Amino acid sequence: MGSSTARHLVVVLLAVVAACSAGGAERANRRAGAAESVPFDTLLARLRSGPEDAREEAAVALARPGPRVHEQVEALGTALRDTNSQLSSTAAWALSQLGAASIPTLVRSLTDDRPGVRYNSVYALGALGQAAVPATRAVNGALTDPDPTVRKMAAWAMGQLGPQPSRHAGGAELGSVDDLAAGLKGLNPMERLNAVLRYQAYAGDEDRSVPLLIRALGDEDTRVRNAAGDALVALGAPARAALSAALSDSNPVVRRAASVTLVRLSGNLH
Repeated sequence: MGSSTARHLVVVLLAVVAACSAGGAERANRRAGAAESVPFDTLLARLRSGPEDAREEAAVALARPGPRVHEQVEALGTALRDTNSQLSSTAAWALSQLGAASIPTLVRSLTDDRPGVRYNSVYALGALGQAAVPATRAVNGALTDPDPTVRKMAAWAMGQLGPQPSRHAGGAELGSVDDLAAGLKGLNPMERLNAVLRYQAYAGDEDRSVPLLIRALGDEDTRVRNAAGDALVALGAPARAALSAALSDSNPVVRRAASVTLVRLSGNLH
């Protein structure tokens, strides 16, 4: 089973877009009963070297925090990086159920060479929600992952963590309009791109954000322009008037991007 299939399996586990895993919970309910009476050490052994079905059932059963949670995390972290893509996605779901103890393992897995493992790791961090706030910087870094599906999952995960205070003194909350404004002033295109992606994950205060995003449609970097267009489409009707006005902008790049974005927006609103 390829990495794209693994990512599809995780999406199936999400209730809405990438929300917490209704599919995973249903699968857990089906299998947990059969594993409830299995000794903890037996579950660890099955997860590490059992038949494929037994390994997945053991991963589900180990999704309940207990007195040996660090052993659970270690074993599930190994399963997360397994070549069996279905086991990897199930292990990601299980790790998301174990709370903050999973964070170091999930953050380390964000550097794995395989996009499917990185995708599953970002999903698990997002599913942890506020418990994963200490991993905000790592999730933010995944917004510029080479794989587009990982980037999209990272944008969702940032939204689950919620706007957090910047590490810089007096800095804006990550994902806020102030953060967007500050980030778009960055000299590095990645700074500007990250700022738009963070904002898109939260979206709000359209009166202030729309003019910033319109200006970003003229950014010298294609990725920033595309992200700004995506954010304007996501904002919906509040962006329409500003996009229409931008059709007369003095910058031809802004005019062209505004035209394309307005067509996309109109299609979404009908």
